Amino acid sequence: MYFVDRSAVVLKPTQAFMDWLKSIDENMPDLTLPQLQSNCTTLLVPEYELPEEIIGYLGERFNQIFEAELAGWEIDRSLWPEMNLTQFWHFFTVEVHDTVLDLVDADLQISTID
Repeated sequence: MYFVDRSAVVLKPTQAFMDWLKSIDENMPDLTLPQLQSNCTTLLVPEYELPEEIIGYLGERFNQIFEAELAGWEIDRSLWPEMNLTQFWHFFTVEVHDTVLDLVDADLQISTID
């Protein structure tokens, strides 16, 4: 087991995000918010002393994070909402976890998101 020199952030969609998803896709499965939040994106971010510093770090990258989040839904870009930092925080909440342990004794396989 190894400590990882990162913090973990769980990005949780809000009711506003779910409402927006349902408004653009009439074929959206009948999801509940707990179902939507049951398998969230986890981001590894640099370690900081204060959670507010992590929130600031995310705020500097909200567009990139939002694009990655929507890529998984295969939604036509023309239907994406105009995104700004206020809208991002309306669509998502975060859980910050400052202890990350790696239980796998192997090198990480890293790939990029286009």
